[in-house]
Amino acid sequence: MKAIALTTLAAAAGLATASPYLATGLSEYSVNNAGAATATLTIDVSGVSFNDALGSPLNQTMSIALGLGAEVTGIGWDVTLSTIGASWASEASIDFEGQIFLSVGAGDDFSVSNQNYSSGGIIDLSDDVSLPNITLGGDGNLDMEFFEGFVDNGGTGDAVFEQGSVLYLAVKGVPTPGSLAVLGLGGLVAGRRRR
Repeated sequence: MKAIALTTLAAAAGLATASPYLATGLSEYSVNNAGAATATLTIDVSGVSFNDALGSPLNQTMSIALGLGAEVTGIGWDVTLSTIGASWASEASIDFEGQIFLSVGAGDDFSVSNQNYSSGGIIDLSDDVSLPNITLGGDGNLDMEFFEGFVDNGGTGDAVFEQGSVLYLAVKGVPTPGSLAVLGLGGLVAGRRRR
C-alpha cells in the first residue's frame, strides 16, 4: 500500500496501520459534491462500538454489497460519539477495506460524551484530500471494521456511536439490486456482526 503523507493529519499518525489516513483533523479541504459518484449511500452506524485493536475478533464489522467493480469515491459522516472510561475520541477508528482508516475524533485526545462530529458533506477522496478511491475485493462488498487505536478497556469496549449516527458513501459504479432497493428505503445497514 502506498503511503501518502498529509501534514494536516500528523496528529492521527498514532496508529501503526495509518497509511493512508483520513480524519476530522483535516484543516485544508473543501467539500466537493460534484464528483463522479453514481450513488450516495447513508449507513446507520448507531450503536456500533469500538472494542479492541485492529483485527481483533471482538470488533464489530459491516459488509455492504456495492457490486463488482464499484469504488467508494467519497466518505462523509454525521455521528455522535461517546467514549468509555479513559478512552479518547481520537482512538475510535474505522478501517475501510484495509485501504483508508478514518478517525472522526482525530485530535480530540480526551474522553467525550455525546460529542457530535460532522464532515459537513461528502469528502471526495481523490479531489479533496488526494487519497485513492477505495476499491473492493472480488466479492463486490465494502468491508469495514470498527476498532480502537489504543485499547483502554480490553474486551469491554472503548467507545460507541450514539443514536442517529450515520456515514455517507459516494459510490462510483452500479450498486447491486439489493443495495438499490434499500436506498429506496432511505438507508443501508448490512452485515453488522462481530467477527
